[in-house]
Amino acid sequence: MKKVDMHIHTSASDGTWDVEELKRELVANKIDVFSITDHDSISNVKNMEDIIRPKDNILFIPGVELSSEHEGKEYHLTLYNYDINHKGLLDLIEWTNNNKLSSNRDYIASYAANKYEDVSVEDFEKYEFNRKRGGWKSAWYMFDKGIHKNIPEHLKDVYASGLKAKLKSPQEVIDIAKKSGGKVFLAHPSYHFREGMPKEELKFWLECGIDGIECYSPYNKGASQQYIDFCKKNNLMISGGSDCHGNFIPSRKLGNPTVSLEDLNIKKLM
Repeated sequence: MKKVDMHIHTSASDGTWDVEELKRELVANKIDVFSITDHDSISNVKNMEDIIRPKDNILFIPGVELSSEHEGKEYHLTLYNYDINHKGLLDLIEWTNNNKLSSNRDYIASYAANKYEDVSVEDFEKYEFNRKRGGWKSAWYMFDKGIHKNIPEHLKDVYASGLKAKLKSPQEVIDIAKKSGGKVFLAHPSYHFREGMPKEELKFWLECGIDGIECYSPYNKGASQQYIDFCKKNNLMISGGSDCHGNFIPSRKLGNPTVSLEDLNIKKLM
């Protein structure tokens, strides 16, 4: 049985492991096929390719997790086996990251600075963020100030501000992703739906042009079979992954849920 994890984050986005650390963890957990899917970042793809050797017996499939907005909510799409030099994809990644960074700065400048003492945009700009702590700069700034204790508390405050990054629509993201030559998957479909994503919503993503769905995910729980059936009915690929962030979110363990290559339909990626 070949173990697979197609959804992993590194220190290039909001995970804690660099590629050497991730490789050690993959070997320790006996994972045979994997992908790095950093949020709107491909910085560690080439770095991982450079350290894998034939003797490792590990298959690396380059990935990235792209952000989009649909009906006021942020949805993620995992893209695999794209052209790493595709200008449209690189421009999309840069545009998204610039908007997210601007949104974080706006939160500090126009909301947190008015609500909390000892918070200012000038102080925030000087603050040095160690990416190997995981997460993102504005969160750790508020943690180190002693204002927020954890991610849920921080996100609750951010949501209360009403500030969020402008993101492109699913159709825009998918069109660009496909032009890069890669295959697009709807990531963790149950993220916004406790009982599983409704069929009408799944049909929307199908019509947008996804190539597959991440049917196995820590979020999906009892809905995995629903997604598998939808994929088989509509000739979509089937993927799965842990959404592991290293030590930043300890509950998301590498290789959990446990899935094998036989459980999935990703031959077109290999």
